Amino acid sequence: MQSVKTRSGFGKIMRDPLIHFLILGGVLFFSAPLWKQAAAPKDEIRITQAGQKHLADLFTLTWQRPPSKDELQNLVQDHIKEEIYYREALALGLDENDTIVRRRMRQKLEFMQEDLSGAQEPKMDDLKAYFIANQDRYKTDRVLSFRQVLVSTKRVGTDALAVKTIQELQVGADPSQLTRSALLPISMKLETEKSVSNIFGDDFLGEIAKLRTGQWAGPIRSAFGTHIVFIQLDQKSTPLDFEAALPKLRIDYVQQRRDLSAEAYYQSLRKNYSIIIDNSQ
Repeated sequence: MQSVKTRSGFGKIMRDPLIHFLILGGVLFFSAPLWKQAAAPKDEIRITQAGQKHLADLFTLTWQRPPSKDELQNLVQDHIKEEIYYREALALGLDENDTIVRRRMRQKLEFMQEDLSGAQEPKMDDLKAYFIANQDRYKTDRVLSFRQVLVSTKRVGTDALAVKTIQELQVGADPSQLTRSALLPISMKLETEKSVSNIFGDDFLGEIAKLRTGQWAGPIRSAFGTHIVFIQLDQKSTPLDFEAALPKLRIDYVQQRRDLSAEAYYQSLRKNYSIIIDNSQ
């Protein structure tokens, strides 16, 4: 009976997390000298088989073929040279106060953190909640087809010219003979608002979005000057349902999670530092 109680008590002790911690600490403490002995000397550069395979894989990814034996040897030698220069540069402190090095190291740390935060597949319930909260962002593109004539490179004082050009177009004048720009497209077919804005600018897009289809209208202003526009098709955007929005929704949700995780990670690191900003007068 006493033996059973003893074993039961021993089992409770071994299940105690504190005991696990103390055992692990003892193992690490007594094995530390062994690790130091096994560690490679500071002046040793070892190129493992895995390292050589990594170099070969990078070569294959770039050139779409595996490296030859001589090419692999050259890759290894170049890597050794890079490692030697890298260590010597660190020993000389050349990484200090170097903007490029600092930015590159910051980027690598941010990429590592993003990879960790974005590794988990989002749950469907989370995606649905995100969709409901951001539903106005998920809709079909507005599609426009139109013709335009640049009647003047000026934005003001062109109303009379615009009226005259509209009258000419209404009786069959050729738009290509009236436009003042050979570079701007006269006809745009099935273009999204974004593509129209990229060419003509937001001011132009905002004005033609108000026009009725099937008639020449103007003046319409842009950074290029004054236009007359004929809207042939204006297909309004419509909301997407959850299933249709899912591909983009998944990307947006993961990116938002990465952004939030990155900010939380940065704030957790920032707490470890005393930030002093000197304000010179």
